[in-house]
Amino acid sequence: MSVQIHGIHAAAPNLCSVCVDGVQAGECTGRLFHYYTDRAIPFRSRFQLLACIDDLCDRIGYPQAAQQPRSFRRGQPAAPAKKEVERRMSKDELSAQKGRMATFVVHVMHRQNATWQGTVVWAEKNRKASFRSALELIKLMDSAVEESLPDPDTPQELSEENHDSFVQE
Repeated sequence: MSVQIHGIHAAAPNLCSVCVDGVQAGECTGRLFHYYTDRAIPFRSRFQLLACIDDLCDRIGYPQAAQQPRSFRRGQPAAPAKKEVERRMSKDELSAQKGRMATFVVHVMHRQNATWQGTVVWAEKNRKASFRSALELIKLMDSAVEESLPDPDTPQELSEENHDSFVQE
């Protein structure tokens, strides 16, 4: 029997727990956890969150990027070398992490066409969705955070597009 964290196979080496603690100036803020750190990695924007997850995938070499990143810097960027990393967090510790507003378990399965494909679970509602790009992942998380806003009179700064994108497991 396979061990799962909110419906995602727990053996996935790049499994991340995204804990959204607040929204400031329209940006989600919070903490990121994964198996290879024993501390929270804070993020203050969607871009920082994506950069942290991408860095994790580069560090462990999974999933391998199908394309080399481009840059305005001269010369070709060196291919990121897979580094031997040691697990510092158990699956139980990873699944115990919770955000104040929302918690997501993210599994990037492929990095193709200069973006990501994978699965995200909104832990509090046990809703699971597949995403075909990093942008779609952000829109899914934004829709869940918007739904989690405590006061309906609060200005809605996040996307309203994907309210029904998560499916009940």
